[in-house]
This record gives sequence, structure tokens and C-alpha cells, in this order.
Amino acid sequence: MSASLPPEFSHLAHLVDEWAIEDGHQRYVKRVNSSMEQIRAFYDEVFPCAEEAVAYVDEFDYCQPLPGDVANLRNLLYSLITVSLAVELWKQPRVKHSARTILTRVS
Repeated sequence: MSASLPPEFSHLAHLVDEWAIEDGHQRYVKRVNSSMEQIRAFYDEVFPCAEEAVAYVDEFDYCQPLPGDVANLRNLLYSLITVSLAVELWKQPRVKHSARTILTRVS
């Protein structure tokens, strides 16, 4: 995936390679395998512009594939959603009292 973002969000481009993850399971794996310091740094950088980013992505037709830079922005937002509970509630990457459980999707 290219590390590009729409120009308005270019200050977040350094996060794309690590955090713009399209697959939900892979986002979960990234969260549980990251330290709270890594998660918090990502959250603190993306959260302040999240509302603006959502509005930007919402301008595109979801029936059509998103341009790569917009898809990267959307995926950063998805990762923000994935880490938000760890930051705001649990204060740790895993759900409290969940031991070593892992989310698995069976198709």
C-alpha cells in the first residue's frame, strides 16, 4: 500500500505503512501486539483530525472503489476505531480479563 494520503492529511502519511490496515482481523492483531505507548501515540495523532477525515471520506461514493490515498485515510480511521477502546476504557491493548483470547473470523 502506498504511503500517500490526501494533501489535507499529509501530516499523517508517516502512519500509513504501519496503521492503514484494511483487514479488520489484522487491525485487531496490530492492536494486541502493540504497546500502549505505540497505541496512544497513534491515537493522539489521528484523533484530533478524525472528524474532518470522516467528512472527507464521506464525500466519496461507496459504490465505487476509493482512490488509494482516500482508502489509506479510511483505513487509518478504522485503526483509530480499533484502538479507541484500548485507549479510552481498558488502558491496555487487550480487553481486560480476556487472557490471551484472539478474535477470529470464520467465513
